[in-house]
Amino acid sequence: MKILASDFDNTIYYLDNPEKNKQNFEAIRNFIAKGNIFCIITGRNYTDLKKILTDNNIPYSYLICEDGAKIFNNMDYCIETVLLEEKEIKEIIPILEENDWDYYLDDGYNETTYWKDCVKIVVNCTNEEKKKMIVDTIQQKVKVHIYASRFHVNIIHKSVNKERALKKLFNLEGLDFNSLYVIGDNDNDYEMLKSFQGAIIKKHHKILDELKKEEYETLKDYIQILIQK
Repeated sequence: MKILASDFDNTIYYLDNPEKNKQNFEAIRNFIAKGNIFCIITGRNYTDLKKILTDNNIPYSYLICEDGAKIFNNMDYCIETVLLEEKEIKEIIPILEENDWDYYLDDGYNETTYWKDCVKIVVNCTNEEKKKMIVDTIQQKVKVHIYASRFHVNIIHKSVNKERALKKLFNLEGLDFNSLYVIGDNDNDYEMLKSFQGAIIKKHHKILDELKKEEYETLKDYIQILIQK
């Protein structure tokens, strides 16, 4: 049995490539049908992710959402939550509002106004220079994990990343790390790709080049290799 933990956007799912999506989805079904475990690990929240999975009949064994702030078992029961500290939120919100940066709080499922349930602050932004400025500004003033994705700047607890989330999941569920493989394409995949055996999608963030991992055109291609091992 093998366990594959895969990033979602631009690894499993592409906004503009339905044919590649279809091939990836079928490869996932085949991987699970052969008795393997498939974990999706993403920066998306549960509600957003679950809709895409349901609409496309994408199977999975575990879900790790919000980059690891929310972990769900194979019954969709949340087995781990890491909240942003209220102190951090109180420090961050004035910075965002002073700069008139559009943001919302996320409780792992939906937007929220309740600080005590917040796992992530999401800043809406598509301009690369502005995203860098937001990241740099927050990093200088507050100790959090912050990074830019395609449409947002994401702010989560400083202890949260995909590597640590996988370690928590494996310890909670008694899974074997020797069976784990990972794949991703972006800078928020860096820690898990560095720590575990795995591969990188060929079109990827430049920071992943230093890991010198095998590169694959699609998730489907990598799954085919894993099944043959």
